[in-house]
Amino acid sequence: MELAKTWVKGLDETLGGLPDKSVILTMGEPGSGHDLLAQQILYLHALKKGKSTYFTTFKPDIVVKNDFADYSWELDGLEKGKRWEIVDARSMKSIQAFRKKLSLKIGEGSWTLIDSFSHLLMKWTPEQAFGIIETLLDGSRTYGGVHLLVLTEGMHTTQTEMAVEEFVDGVIEFVSKEVGGGINRRIKIKKMKAIHVSRLIPFNLTPQGITVETAVRIA
Repeated sequence: MELAKTWVKGLDETLGGLPDKSVILTMGEPGSGHDLLAQQILYLHALKKGKSTYFTTFKPDIVVKNDFADYSWELDGLEKGKRWEIVDARSMKSIQAFRKKLSLKIGEGSWTLIDSFSHLLMKWTPEQAFGIIETLLDGSRTYGGVHLLVLTEGMHTTQTEMAVEEFVDGVIEFVSKEVGGGINRRIKIKKMKAIHVSRLIPFNLTPQGITVETAVRIA
């Protein structure tokens, strides 16, 4: 299976990339960095190689841009070059309209990010929200690309979280604990087609985003 570069420092050297034609879930507690990694992957894809579409389910456009600017991720040039688009899904009145827009962007060859899927689960019924995953899976198989979902742990039942993990192609979980007055941060690859990881991966949160400490490829 072909692996696509994420351009995240240390992550490609560690994993080899992420599988093309896949839907990847990043999950963790608030502040763990799980949402930041998804945003960083989407931004770097637009910056380095292709087109990206960011679906925001609870933040206005200006807040998203300000959040990205905090890491010196400049979006105006990418938008002018038609390599980046923010879709405000808050205004969509039906799940059908959301799925139609999502299918259109995937069909145009864009990588996508839904930030966050947790808010979709709160707004729509579980069956409607899981229809979004179905659209992502169908589109990824046909048109390729890496498509990302963000889920905040603790906002849903264990059964719902496990169902989401079951349906997607890959699950990246962020775990952290206090050690000696500091925070020990690790990435756990709970599930990933074509990639097998047997240990936790250390990472750092920096002013430029996430960097993975190890540069050793995991077979």
